[in-house]
Amino acid sequence: MANENDTTTSSSGTPGGSAVSRAKFLGLMAAGGALGYVGMRITGRTAFGWRENTVESSQPKFDPSTYRLTIDGMVDNPVTLTYDELRALPPVHQVSDFQCVEGWSVPDVEWTGVRMQHLIDLVRPAKEARYVTFHSLTGIYRDSLSMQQAGLPDVLLAYDMDGDRLPVARGLPLRVVMPRMYGYKGAKWLRRIEFRDEQDIGYWEQRGWRVDAWIKA
Repeated sequence: MANENDTTTSSSGTPGGSAVSRAKFLGLMAAGGALGYVGMRITGRTAFGWRENTVESSQPKFDPSTYRLTIDGMVDNPVTLTYDELRALPPVHQVSDFQCVEGWSVPDVEWTGVRMQHLIDLVRPAKEARYVTFHSLTGIYRDSLSMQQAGLPDVLLAYDMDGDRLPVARGLPLRVVMPRMYGYKGAKWLRRIEFRDEQDIGYWEQRGWRVDAWIKA
């Protein structure tokens, strides 16, 4: 369930860590808003194997001329980047699988974007900063990683997918790619990256899913 994320917002592990089957997941949703699923949309699988599950009422509007990515919090050098400035940073190309906690996956996705470690080096987090929170454009969805997790060599902030600009449904203008964890950790439609001394418990984790969503071999 990434933020909403294709696999992103609908899947998720149970508090004990096991994956939720699609049938059980839909059953939980039918049980009502008390479980925290009010407002979720599931639009089905696309021709490319993606399934868009989102907690947003509609996809955010993106205007490249007004978009700004803010990177701040406990850092020595907070920055704000336009979309063009973001794309002008050293690009990284990566092929990795996308795994939904519901049990489905999209193999060999081609991502292009900025390595998270590059942004960490750019803003120079304070030594007290131990976590990174990723905020969506609407403010409805957020999730977090520890500094150690965010600095892993395959963590990417992607603006292109499969050789073209990231589709809106996949997270335009920017999304977190964390191949070692389930999709709900990959927040979409990023507008802010915040460095903190305490972990921010994300949308789905507030509803019982695991904060550490490692994919088990």
